[in-house]
Amino acid sequence: MTTGGRTELGVDLDELRLLVGLSYRELARRTGCARSTLHDALTGRRFPRLDTVLAIATACGGDTARWRLRWVAACKRSHVPRTEATTSLQSTSPS
Repeated sequence: MTTGGRTELGVDLDELRLLVGLSYRELARRTGCARSTLHDALTGRRFPRLDTVLAIATACGGDTARWRLRWVAACKRSHVPRTEATTSLQSTSPS
């Protein structure tokens, strides 16, 4: 069972990773994120920052607009503190 969308987001991102056949090592290389950060995000252990979600989506050829919407929806369902969500949103706003 998922926890308000948090785990579901990670599991779905991990399915995307597996569909394109990337190891955690290769995903880390492509995203610039630590493997532990990726593992925590993709297993639902920790709720990922938006920039992490978008980096994973980009590395896997996913639709970043769709993943941004999924992340926002998961924040709302999970009651992620607004400051955490806002900080992540501001740090990845397009220029």
